[in-house]
Amino acid sequence: MPEVRCCSSLNPFLPRFRALRGGVLALLCLTAAWGAHGALALQRERTSPYDLILTGRLAGVPGGEKRYVRWSELRALPTSKLKLAGEFVKGEQELTVVFLTDLWAALPRGAGADTLLATCASDGYASVYRESFMAGCRPFLVLEINGQGPEKWPPPGLDYNPGPYVISISPGVAPAVAQLIDPGHKKPWGVTTLELANFDERYRGSFSGRWAALSARAVAGREIWINSCASCHRGPAGTFGGTKSDRTFEVLAAYAGYNADYFKRYVRNPQGVMAGAKMEPHPHYTDAELDALIAFITAEPKQR
Repeated sequence: MPEVRCCSSLNPFLPRFRALRGGVLALLCLTAAWGAHGALALQRERTSPYDLILTGRLAGVPGGEKRYVRWSELRALPTSKLKLAGEFVKGEQELTVVFLTDLWAALPRGAGADTLLATCASDGYASVYRESFMAGCRPFLVLEINGQGPEKWPPPGLDYNPGPYVISISPGVAPAVAQLIDPGHKKPWGVTTLELANFDERYRGSFSGRWAALSARAVAGREIWINSCASCHRGPAGTFGGTKSDRTFEVLAAYAGYNADYFKRYVRNPQGVMAGAKMEPHPHYTDAELDALIAFITAEPKQR
């Protein structure tokens, strides 16, 4: 799992094969699905840096309040052991994981909750997991690396700490992952918080106002934005997104609308366009994908 993460496109609705690093060598053990909805006990106080923060639409919890889940309680859920190559360091590692579908089933979900939003306190990175994505691509929360929990991370050979939690996906677990444009945006490390959210509410700005009636390619670009660029950027009207980037949506829209060629060159090779740029290069993006992204950012309207 690379340390550098930045905006790139990930769109499960626009599949295109990409060769993936670190394929799964073996799936050792899959346990039965967790059957008790709301089985996890929520704590009011944090007692450890390895407590997972829960926010959002939690049943029985007043809006705006946080709750916590202990690592030990997550470890008590049905888990699987996966052997992966190159997930964190060179060579094979054994991961103890809980699939998000099982975690989702165990959470006390309030009315309207249909999406998990993962955020990382260290750098403001974010990832979105809708129920359909959790079912189709089988993302998993990493609890142990080679039998060691996050209190003993980083594993030998890794020069950064991926804890307290990592979420990842693998084509060996779910073949659909191999069809994603860029799966990296569903593999955040340093995850501290999960929000139980309503998708329509949290992404309303991308579907309303100027973005309510978009062209077909702008609609495709919206999926790229939500599943990729929103990891580092907030969307129109403050729509949910990460805070890793110092570029606002309005600034991006100005770049994309004024000079599309410059925008494309920047996405593909940021450091080649601007010295010191933090964004990871994405030379594999096609013109069609970037045109779609620009169409969304600039709110290209549907033809009447």
